[in-house]
Amino acid sequence: MLRHAVVVAALATAALVAPASAVAQVVVTASTPIVIDANEPGPLQKAATDLSMDFERVFGRRGAIVHVPPAAGQAAIWIAFDHTGPSGVERPTGWEALRLQTTRREGGTGAPDTVVLTGSDLRGAMYAVYQFSQQFLGVDPLYWWTDHAPTRRTRVAVGADVALTSSPVFRHRGWFINDEDLLTGWTPGEPDGTGIALATWDHVLDAFLRIKGDMVVRGTWIFPYEPQIAAAADRGLIVTQHHVNTLGLDTYRWPKTKPMSYLSDPKPLEEAWRKSASEYPKNAEILWSVGFRGQNDYPFWQDDPNAPSTDEGRAGIIRSAVDAQMAIVRSLRPHPEFQLNAWREAATFIHEGVLHLPDDVTLIWPDNGHGRLADRGKLAAGQGEYYHTAMYDYMSNHDSEMVPLARIQRELGRAATAGATNWLLVNTSNIRPVVMTTRAVMEMAWDPSGWTGSNATGDTRYLDRWSREEFGERAAPAIVRYYDAYFAAPLRYGPEEDATAGDNLYHTIARDLLVSLLDGSSAFEFRLRPRVDFEGITFADTADLMAKMLDAARAAAGRWRNVHALADAARPLVPADRADFFKGAIEMPVDLHLHLNQMVIDLAEMSQATDAATRLAKLKAAIADTEAAQAALHSAEYGKWKDFYTAGDWLVDGPRTLALERAYLDKLKGRPVPQNAVVRAKDTGFAYARITAYQGTQTAP
Repeated sequence: MLRHAVVVAALATAALVAPASAVAQVVVTASTPIVIDANEPGPLQKAATDLSMDFERVFGRRGAIVHVPPAAGQAAIWIAFDHTGPSGVERPTGWEALRLQTTRREGGTGAPDTVVLTGSDLRGAMYAVYQFSQQFLGVDPLYWWTDHAPTRRTRVAVGADVALTSSPVFRHRGWFINDEDLLTGWTPGEPDGTGIALATWDHVLDAFLRIKGDMVVRGTWIFPYEPQIAAAADRGLIVTQHHVNTLGLDTYRWPKTKPMSYLSDPKPLEEAWRKSASEYPKNAEILWSVGFRGQNDYPFWQDDPNAPSTDEGRAGIIRSAVDAQMAIVRSLRPHPEFQLNAWREAATFIHEGVLHLPDDVTLIWPDNGHGRLADRGKLAAGQGEYYHTAMYDYMSNHDSEMVPLARIQRELGRAATAGATNWLLVNTSNIRPVVMTTRAVMEMAWDPSGWTGSNATGDTRYLDRWSREEFGERAAPAIVRYYDAYFAAPLRYGPEEDATAGDNLYHTIARDLLVSLLDGSSAFEFRLRPRVDFEGITFADTADLMAKMLDAARAAAGRWRNVHALADAARPLVPADRADFFKGAIEMPVDLHLHLNQMVIDLAEMSQATDAATRLAKLKAAIADTEAAQAALHSAEYGKWKDFYTAGDWLVDGPRTLALERAYLDKLKGRPVPQNAVVRAKDTGFAYARITAYQGTQTAP
């Protein structure tokens, strides 16, 4: 019986489908009942409901969920974890292991009549349900985000000898919904008491479970009592925190009049950590993030004038905070698990040997935001990773893919090989712009075997499979060629492999120039200076920056035209029902980069022009290209995605760039310059004020 499991030998995924010669099958149709005991846990009941809805997507009718099995001999899908299931199927052992097996129920004769979906624990059983949907019903795990409806069928045959036991290599696998301006603006959740509507959160969690994730960070600046936290717990998921909101403290809402110092006055912080940690739902399973940064994701000493000036002293403050946080959690919850995300300065202090973590804190190595891990070759067994497929840092991708699969394979392959597989958090930002690479990371986290080793080809095999699944057999080779060229095309601003322009960098460059021309100084240059390095030569001022960017953008222009041609060549090969997704995932990104790259060329040439007519013509060309880039974003807002890229475009903020360009046009034409355009361009807090507006006047302590 399922309640009393013994070890089951793991079978390879390749054995999932019975050989073609097999005669006996379990035939699943719209009338096949989904059996689940009424006393099974709520998250598993929800998975059964999801399977029932998948029946409707495939067979045209919701599957019937029953709590009593049908007579022997009638086909059934039996979901079981904590209660009795068919004999002859044993639950696997281990962590989050799924088991999918065909069997014949007691009293039956002849062919098998039941598909059993179970697991070593609750999430393992849930994964078995979603594995069945993906493998046999053909439901894309990210179907809601890729607009991919499964093929309609009247029957699905499951081979008699199907038996799969599978478990993850990376123990914890999570998503961080970060810098969530697009999701917030698209489906605001104020009526739910959230930034993003709970209905949208349900689609996030559904996709996350289908891709076999187990932990989530539910936004950038949130309180632990918000409804989306409870929603994750109710789906059987683990709640965790990012590197700033340690113990769930929403530091963004720390009172502006009250110093957030763990040196001058540690008691208020300790009280706030305790209050925050105690406000999580009692049923929430939590992985606790410890550490200490300043309230707006800067090194804490930028907020505290009394902070030490040495790395040793600063690392000592972080360690003191970690010790206090661990003591607080241990006083509230039994057997807690801790991790420290060594973002930025924490990684530096660890490399310098001045920050030492307690033995029971998992060290999480971050990447640099662009997919390169910051471990400097020090990955070791038992550690983990914080990895980005999307990033907002004035330089990177927020609206389009940027991290090549080969880099993902190399960096996370190093982690898998080193056994640094305890924890992997993927920063997905708003999810939709990065579905291709995000799915790759999650599949690799579950089973990295094809992605590691000197001859690994996981990246190329994944891209080929993704292209076939999403765009069909005819289009797949053309889509592969497109992606290969796409990742090689961006403007390069330095010698490192990841010194490539994301869609955000173009706007940062443009606003740096325009604010300088309108106001005489620009804070953007301060952000760009330490990051931009053309063959070891940094820029001297804005004019020098634009000269160097002009050369880089001109070199990239031909590459982007080639990518555009590859997209054009692929379009006629794409099935009609995938045309919209092709527009959103393929055409929009290349159009966006092509026009923004040209905008940089136009503005750089304008800045170098010595006559008024040329300056005016180049500025007008830049405005036209910026408008074309905005039109590209609009082109991906079909159907349910209406306003997705533009209603909440508060971080990259194309309209802000357009307003500056038009303000400078006014100046060149001798008209009054609207000063609000300059003020708005300098307002770095605008986006997060909008993202967190639903919180009203709530404060952290």
